[in-house]
Amino acid sequence: MSDNEKKSGFKWFEKLKKIKHIEIYIAIIFIVVLLLIYMSNFTNTSSDNDDLSTDALTVTAYIDRLESNLEATLSNIGGVSDVKVMITLNMDEAEVSNSQITLNKFPEIKGVIVTAKGVNDTATKLKVLHAIEAVIDIRNGNIEILSSE
Repeated sequence: MSDNEKKSGFKWFEKLKKIKHIEIYIAIIFIVVLLLIYMSNFTNTSSDNDDLSTDALTVTAYIDRLESNLEATLSNIGGVSDVKVMITLNMDEAEVSNSQITLNKFPEIKGVIVTAKGVNDTATKLKVLHAIEAVIDIRNGNIEILSSE
């Protein structure tokens, strides 16, 4: 640093020291920053809740994503190919009014049907069954695995 820079920095510090009640100004700035941080978290939370709204389109997208992820996973099991998955949901908690479906949360999975080539073998069928049970919390009595051959 040159002498001029040191002097200008020192002058700035001297001016800062001359401000009366600087603690109050610093406290006010600190409170404003905290409020801004709090408000940004509040607005992000409300927009996240909007993303999780349980209208029919969101429930459909939820099921589609589950089905496609499960299809991709099951296709990686040796000997299994051409996998198609159908997931049904328990819609008992849904309220229907004015042709609108209202849900308080995503419904639980009621059943899974899988059709695939290569599941005629009992060992392969059990691998597929255990993979579904590992991914989805559902009893194996609600899972049906069928051969598409």
